This record gives sequence, C-alpha cells and structure tokens, in this order.
Amino acid sequence: MSKFKSIRIYRRTFLVFSILLGIFSPLFFLYKFPDFNPLVEPISTFGVKESTFLFWKFVIIVLAIAIVLNALKAINFYFKLRRVRLFLKSILGFSSISLMLVAFISMNFNETLHHLSAFLFFMTYNFFVFIFGFIRMYRDLRKGFLSVIIGSMMLLSTILLIPYESYGVFEIVYVSLVLIWNIIIFTKRVIKIG
Repeated sequence: MSKFKSIRIYRRTFLVFSILLGIFSPLFFLYKFPDFNPLVEPISTFGVKESTFLFWKFVIIVLAIAIVLNALKAINFYFKLRRVRLFLKSILGFSSISLMLVAFISMNFNETLHHLSAFLFFMTYNFFVFIFGFIRMYRDLRKGFLSVIIGSMMLLSTILLIPYESYGVFEIVYVSLVLIWNIIIFTKRVIKIG
C-alpha cells in the first residue's frame, strides 16, 4: 500500500470517527445531565461542568480538525483556480481558529471572549459554506445549490435567537446543519474518488 493511500485511509477513518462523535456525543452529554434544557442554557454549559468539560474540549477540537480536513479536501477537489482556493482556505482557517478558541476559552474563564469566538465561528463558517456553494454555482447552478441552501439555513437559524433566552436551540440547529453539510460533501467526494 502506498503512502498516499494509507494517509487517505487514516483521514477518512478520522472523518468517519468525527462524524460519529458529532452525532453520538450529545447523547453522552444528555446522559450526564438529563435536566439540560437548551431553551434556557447554551450547549457551552457542558464546557464548564466538572464531569464533562474535558470531553467537551476533546469533541470541539476533534470536530474543528475534521471540519478543516474535510473542507480542505473539498476545496482542492472542486476548485482549480488558485485565488479561489486561497480565498476559501483563508475563510476556513479563520473560522476553525475561532472554533478552537471556543474549546480553549470556556465561559467561566472569560465569557465575553468565549461568546466573541463562538460568534466569529458561526458567522465565518456560515459565510464559508455559502460562498463555497455560490462559487460552484457560477459554472453550474445545480452543483452549488445545496451549499447555498445550507449556508442560508445556517444564517436563518440565527432567527432562533429571538424567541429563546438562550443560544442552545440555535447552536443545536447550527451544529446539525454543519454535520449535514460535512457528511454530504464527504460522501459525494468519496463516491467520486472511489
């Protein structure tokens, strides 16, 4: 087996593990805190609870790395122009750094900085997904349509901040959309490459 094939297998295994972690880790958090209510508490609450803060940091860091790996491969696979790749990678890099800061700066350490880094992640990753699809739609309307729709839904999910006193519902919907987009982009690319 060649070096590139083994790296591809490790990367794909890591991405599948990350997707499964993103799907099943909420069950662990709900098991530890069955009285958690996203209507009144943000999901970052798990980052300050003593029994879950390490696992919370682990999940955020793994998901941040997986999002970057998946998106970098997608950028290189779908876009050929260097300036487009550089533009998308810079947005992606900024959003992933913001997500890492969310993991490292907990709400009990500095709540304002935590909220700022979370806000920057939500806005820049949303922008990345939307622009990813918009640029793909430039040549073929059908190809980037999914990314534009999911990016728009991410933006519309901010409306959920209005009726609720917490960020919890918005965060759950947003993270679900991030997982859905990454799963679709990953599986489409794997099917095309083989």
